[in-house]
Amino acid sequence: QLTVPRNKMSSKTTRRLFGVASTGEADSRALNQQTQSEFDVIVIGSGIGGLCAANLLKHVYKKSVCVFESHYLAGGCAHAFQRDGHTFESGPTILLGCSSAPFNPLRQVLDVCGLGVEWLPYDSWGVLGDGEPWDLKLGLTGFRDHLSSTGRVLALEEFDELRLITLPLAASASKIPAMAMRSDSNPMPLFLRHLPELFGLISQPDQGMGPFEPYMNGPIFKVTDPWLRSWLDALAFSLSGVEAAATPASAMAYVLYDMHREGGTLDYPR
Repeated sequence: QLTVPRNKMSSKTTRRLFGVASTGEADSRALNQQTQSEFDVIVIGSGIGGLCAANLLKHVYKKSVCVFESHYLAGGCAHAFQRDGHTFESGPTILLGCSSAPFNPLRQVLDVCGLGVEWLPYDSWGVLGDGEPWDLKLGLTGFRDHLSSTGRVLALEEFDELRLITLPLAASASKIPAMAMRSDSNPMPLFLRHLPELFGLISQPDQGMGPFEPYMNGPIFKVTDPWLRSWLDALAFSLSGVEAAATPASAMAYVLYDMHREGGTLDYPR
């Protein structure tokens, strides 16, 4: 019962979420035929949040759902478009935690709804900047090797210290599934399933729930190297569209952990 034609969709993950929430090829004629129908839930907007909510309502809570979208493409920011024979992705630049654990919230939603997406993992990321193009190699040593080869001694020292400081936050946050997070008045039954991890999370400064500001500008840690500050801001912008200091601390800690762990990969839907 989605109101956007599926054959207009480009983003592969969005198509997967869209197709399962739909009962068929919806178009304006189908919408007119369904105006007298009743649904348990109406979702306004088929961005990634709306599509995830609709699928969870349908597959987990067994509700009948209708999603309305004013744009000719579903997916909100997470869609693609064609220009002169080329495909441009307008959604997130970085996808982590889709092909291997710890899984990110999107992968958790796909799994609980029974949606299978084939992921293409890759272990490097082409970067334009720093004087010339360079490959960011994921894993334990790739980024550190780049900092060493370009003589960024202070950036390397602060990067190592920042990763060490944020590691407990990343470990705790990554072990609590996003599906356990609720906004109702009684979240404890779900949190109790992850009690050790919850204690680990709330033991972090600011309970690990605030922005990354204290890790960028003090008092927890202060990044002084200009290049590293710019890099963290660029990384945060790829994640959240804002600078590092305003990005949730748990998200930044997770990325610093996941990109630079053994076997770390970026993911793209086939």
